[in-house]
Amino acid sequence: MQFEELRFVCQEAADDLVRSRGRPLPPTVVLPGPQRTQLVTLPELPEEDPARHAVLAQLAEDLITAQAIPCWGFVAEAEVDDADAAVVIYGARRHAPHLTASRFTADGGLAGFVSDEELDPTALPFLHPLQHAVDALPGVGDVFATFDPKRGPEGGLPVID
Repeated sequence: MQFEELRFVCQEAADDLVRSRGRPLPPTVVLPGPQRTQLVTLPELPEEDPARHAVLAQLAEDLITAQAIPCWGFVAEAEVDDADAAVVIYGARRHAPHLTASRFTADGGLAGFVSDEELDPTALPFLHPLQHAVDALPGVGDVFATFDPKRGPEGGLPVID
């Protein structure tokens, strides 16, 4: 999955949540997978950042790390420029999280997402466990993903010809 595809998947998840759940929009973690995208709603997400951090750290361990999911999204309702909006944050392994939003229309739908921008590293610290989990996964294309400097082909130090 490319990073732009991740943005599209997360925006579609927001659209689906608005259509199926209505408002208020429950905070939801989006976990794209090879077979299907999993939406994990968190209706009881605490208000305080340390407690939110703990909830998302556990979710990251249980789902992202356990299933080796290299990207994530988060959808929630928030006030943006004095208007209610659906906010979408998404991140991937080795990609800083990005943020986009769409205001709600009079009929309860979404008006259309604004251009995304990189999320300030100090903003929304409760989401950091999601990004840390994907960054900690070994990547398919990583040169050192299976490299162990203590082992060579025969179990000794690696020999480079």
